[in-house]
Amino acid sequence: MSQHDQPLHMAIDTGGTFTDVAIRADDGTMNVWKLPSTPAAPEQAVIAGLKGALNRVGGTPQDLTRFVHGSTVATNTVITRDGARIGMVTTKGFRDVLAIAHQARPSIYDQHQARPEPLIDRQHIVEATQRMDATGQTITDLDENALRTSIDDLRDFNLDVVVVSFLNAYVNPEHEHRAAEIIQQAGVAQQVVAATDVSAEMREFERTSTAAINAYVSPRISHYIHQLEQGLTESGVETGWRIMQSSGGLLSPTDAAEHPARTVLSGLAGGVVGAANWAKHLGLQRVVSFDIGGTSTDIALIRDGIPDETLSSEIAGLPLKLPSVDVHTIGAGGGSIAWIDSGGGLRVGPHSAGADPGPISYQRGGEHLTVTDAHAVIGRLGDQLLGGEFALDVPAARQAMTEWGQQLGLSAEDTAEGILKVITATMARGIRKVSVERGVDLRACDLIAFGGAGPLHGADLARELNMRSVIIPPRPGIASAVGMLDAPIRYDYATSVDVNTPQALSDLEVTFQDMQAHAGADLDHPEAETHYELLVDARYIGQSYELTVAWDSDWQTQREIFEHTHEENYGFADPDAVMEIVVARLVVTQPVEHGALESVASISAEITATHHRQVYIDGSWHDVPVYDRASFGEATVVQGPAIIEQFDSTIYIRPDQSAQNDTYDFLHIRSATDQEQS
Repeated sequence: MSQHDQPLHMAIDTGGTFTDVAIRADDGTMNVWKLPSTPAAPEQAVIAGLKGALNRVGGTPQDLTRFVHGSTVATNTVITRDGARIGMVTTKGFRDVLAIAHQARPSIYDQHQARPEPLIDRQHIVEATQRMDATGQTITDLDENALRTSIDDLRDFNLDVVVVSFLNAYVNPEHEHRAAEIIQQAGVAQQVVAATDVSAEMREFERTSTAAINAYVSPRISHYIHQLEQGLTESGVETGWRIMQSSGGLLSPTDAAEHPARTVLSGLAGGVVGAANWAKHLGLQRVVSFDIGGTSTDIALIRDGIPDETLSSEIAGLPLKLPSVDVHTIGAGGGSIAWIDSGGGLRVGPHSAGADPGPISYQRGGEHLTVTDAHAVIGRLGDQLLGGEFALDVPAARQAMTEWGQQLGLSAEDTAEGILKVITATMARGIRKVSVERGVDLRACDLIAFGGAGPLHGADLARELNMRSVIIPPRPGIASAVGMLDAPIRYDYATSVDVNTPQALSDLEVTFQDMQAHAGADLDHPEAETHYELLVDARYIGQSYELTVAWDSDWQTQREIFEHTHEENYGFADPDAVMEIVVARLVVTQPVEHGALESVASISAEITATHHRQVYIDGSWHDVPVYDRASFGEATVVQGPAIIEQFDSTIYIRPDQSAQNDTYDFLHIRSATDQEQS
């Protein structure tokens, strides 16, 4: 029987190493938990996490009124190349569209670096006689008899999915849909997909690549969703559930199975959504979301509580033309390996020791020194993590650091500090990528640092980049799961258009009405509060890429909106150039009611250190107090240097900084001078 008298909300974020669980009651009370992931059968860790978390809080599956899930299944399927066997039918003469790709090079000066191989083997691609022009007019009719003959060549490959991608089908998909119908009737594969049903936008390579990714992960995602659905039902979960998508919104399991490519960046989107909501709560205008895990760091810019978005991202070097939060990922994390380059310089990453064997201090047979080992050697980390559940072998890391540092002529401590300085510089470049390179002054930005290692690096980065402050959320190591709890349901629609006159612009109203009607049919609960955002992709005629801006039916106002955005992004506007609009977009969201934030107002501001630890800072050892964050109340102030420990992370505060806790347990780290002046 349940011990809870109020509904519970749960989010579970499955990563490659750990599965994170966040469970929140209506009054804001939050409980979190971590358990090892089960990569061979990811749903097992999800069900175990659900049952274990409910047991810890005395709840039952029937108490759940919201269940949200973030998954790396689609991501890992593409990265590890163990997806479906897929084939393709394309326009005659375009068999090599995926292999030729575009003119961008992975590394223009590295002759040995090649593009990733396409997901579809060339022998699995056949051509069809048909042709549409750029306006959607038929040049050559689809030769259905020839198509039936050519697809016979695909039968022997035992394909799971066949993609149909025809030139200019984004304007008129008639041939694509007819060909898909013929192939389905012929039984060449279990599933046949028209590329325009995945992404109906210009640029054939990107559109075809997106359809290929969708097909590649589709069987795996469908199986996973089926298994998870069965597990949730058997566990007694009665509420409907949702899956996090790359755009920062939620999809139903049915929609996720149909459009699995939308979940490729599912896991990292949760943290960005959480950071955006926290930025709104704290009234921050410019925020850099900074999520450090074991292998990588994910960085995003948030303006006025809204994350930057992109319509063209990549996964494992393959283009993905779908809406997603605009996250810049770098190979820098707790497991990043230190190495010496050919010039004798110290380098860190992007190679990672991962979780198994992991850093040397993990006691799992690791042989390479990592960022985590460096933190342990200089005392920022103690000899245990996760509240004592995970032991670190600091002496082993120190011995290895001593031996490795000899080639640099440095002590173990100076070597470790050098590793951290190098990784700080790498992370700083990543932050500049999403801020300075977009015309945003970092001196006016706050850094929200989370992930297991984010709070260890936030203080150094704020000082390096002269940022306003570092903000550590209440449970930084579980931030992605916590962020998912307040994500909205979201649907995205796009229609290619050709608009360069005032009359054509006003005609877009009909296009938006058609998309809204489509959305109304897709929504599970059309009676719920629904927000419609009308957008267009605009550019100057002659430009290769577009800017997505708000739509306005007045031509002059539309141009002013576009030119303001153009100037903000590129530093100039061209009043003499002709503007054109090539895509109309509709973003449909159904926001959930945000849960209450847990207050610490009743906890005393007075704290005492649990113990002291020797920490190596800027070339010398310091006796540093170590605090338990669970004891922090409203207005608790800590002067640096200090270490603050909690179950899911460790926070480091530099000697020239101080930290102050607010009512809702957000820790604000600023330079000591700024803190005194405020």
